Amino acid sequence: MVQRKGESLEKVREFFLWSVRRSFWDLNLKEPQVSEYVAEVLTNFVRIENLYPLTNQRGEPLETIAEMLLEANMITLSGGSLYKEREIRKHIGDYALFMSGLFPEYVKRRSLWTYYLQQGALAYFQVSELNRALLRPGGGLFEELAKRFEFYVGALNYMRKAFFRDTLGDPSYFVPWIKSIIF
Repeated sequence: MVQRKGESLEKVREFFLWSVRRSFWDLNLKEPQVSEYVAEVLTNFVRIENLYPLTNQRGEPLETIAEMLLEANMITLSGGSLYKEREIRKHIGDYALFMSGLFPEYVKRRSLWTYYLQQGALAYFQVSELNRALLRPGGGLFEELAKRFEFYVGALNYMRKAFFRDTLGDPSYFVPWIKSIIF
């Protein structure tokens, strides 16, 4: 039987949702909206191109949080699209959560730990504010992620240790490991 990409990705999403819910339950986190959102972030980043989807105004990829922040701030200062700014800030929060939660050794080895925690929480707070300004739902979700960002990073680290033993420490193992549960 041949599986389609969408079917495989659905299996991964189900696995992440189960893993996140189980980990949150173990840690007495009763935030179903957050657990569903975090599972979606993890599923999204299974596709490596989704780690760096943003480009600057010249079309060059934004590969660091500093570059992403610079682009978001340029949009703010130029009076550009709040939707584009929101997209960038949301990605910063997602990226910081993913990397610091699943690959803390990698982030710490680059002396970026505190920076990722600060910028991830700030990005989610800014998304909650932008959601309110744009009259979009979900402000409460991002406010919760901002307030307890470090706690959710710890919950992902717990999940990684409990369920992803083969991926410890190095993001280059993540994609092959995910492929192994799909096929």
